[in-house]
Amino acid sequence: MWVNCILKSGLLLVTLSLAMARHKQSSFAKSCYPRGTLSQAVDILYVKAAWLKATIPEDRIKNIRLLKKKTKKLFMKNCRFQEQLLSFFMEDVFGQLQLQVCKEIRFVEEFHSLKQKFRRCISCASSAREMKSITKMKRIFYGIGNRGVYKAINELDILLSWIKQFLESIK
Repeated sequence: MWVNCILKSGLLLVTLSLAMARHKQSSFAKSCYPRGTLSQAVDILYVKAAWLKATIPEDRIKNIRLLKKKTKKLFMKNCRFQEQLLSFFMEDVFGQLQLQVCKEIRFVEEFHSLKQKFRRCISCASSAREMKSITKMKRIFYGIGNRGVYKAINELDILLSWIKQFLESIK
């Protein structure tokens, strides 16, 4: 008799836990854009990034990379790093970009929109301190002068693939 009662109360506890988990998931989904919307925004940016890359000089600096394998690991696991990396592109890279084609294809506006949508979906405690990896990336970026902008633009497809992979991993 006691065993039957314990099993029923255990089953009730499991059922309640599952119901609460589903409720939490649905409230997360309500505060976020549908994954398909974000993924579609990334796909659009892929196309526009290709147009943008076609308008700038070829990246001839082959021995330097801004977005490395270590950087990808941080991006996939750390929301603060995601926020800071997207901000780096918005402020440092696109802030120096003076191309007419950017205005014509609305690349910066759409990247900013993706960044905002991404921020809304991935809640993260912000920090005023810049992460070491971002500081190092900025040092390299500014160290190579104007070519830093071209290097970053040529690596946009890497960043966009990371965003896409991250979105797929949280489904």
